[in-house]
Order: sequence, then C-alpha cells, then structure tokens
Amino acid sequence: MNKEVMDIGAAPITGNFEITLPAPNGASLRITGYVYAGEDTVSLHERMDICREALLRQQQVLEKPVLEERVKMLKEQEAHIEKAYLDLLEKNNVRKLPVSESQHLQNYPTQLKQIKAEISKGEEKLKAIEVA
Repeated sequence: MNKEVMDIGAAPITGNFEITLPAPNGASLRITGYVYAGEDTVSLHERMDICREALLRQQQVLEKPVLEERVKMLKEQEAHIEKAYLDLLEKNNVRKLPVSESQHLQNYPTQLKQIKAEISKGEEKLKAIEVA
C-alpha cells in the first residue's frame, strides 16, 4: 500500500466515508475520511484500506482482554464440571444414583466436550491476535 502523504492542495471535498467495526461490550470503533475532487479510486481505496487496517488492529486490542477472561472462565468451569463428574462416577460405583444425578452423569461428557471446543477456539483466536 502506498502510504505517501497526499497533496490535496485546494481540492474541494466531494464526499466522505465512514468505516465502523464492532468492539466488545457494545462499543464500536469508527473512522471517517474525505473524498476529494479529482482523487482517483486507487488513492481512495488505499486510504480506506489504511483506515480499515488501523480499526482491525484496535478491534483486536480491545477484544484480547475480553477473550482472555472468557478462556479463563471456561477453564474454571471445565475444572468444576470435571470434579463434579468424577464425584458422580465414584458415587455411581458405590450406589445407585437418583434420577437427577444420573442425568448429570450422562450430560457431563457432552458439556466437557463443548467447553473444551470453546477453550480451543478462544486460544486459537488469542494466538492469531498475538501474531498480528
């Protein structure tokens, strides 16, 4: 991308553009720019690309702590469910479980699988942010 300073001189503004991206917790990121008379589309596209790249970087900066907290919470939830699952397996070896506990015993493996998948997705996204 050409990042040279554009000499707009006295070129009148013929329009503007706005790029908006969502951010965590209901926030948004927005950048606006102008379209100048006589500006070619290559120049306009380059400026818009620069703006979009800057917004994408800022979006990742804002998402990172939210994503880290989510992964941490999911790992805590995973540990809690694993402990509860192991406790129920031990109880099941000693005596017949009540219906509600039997249902939990059947559901825990699926819950653990889903949580592990979410943790994996979050960690992959964090790695992608680290590289960028």
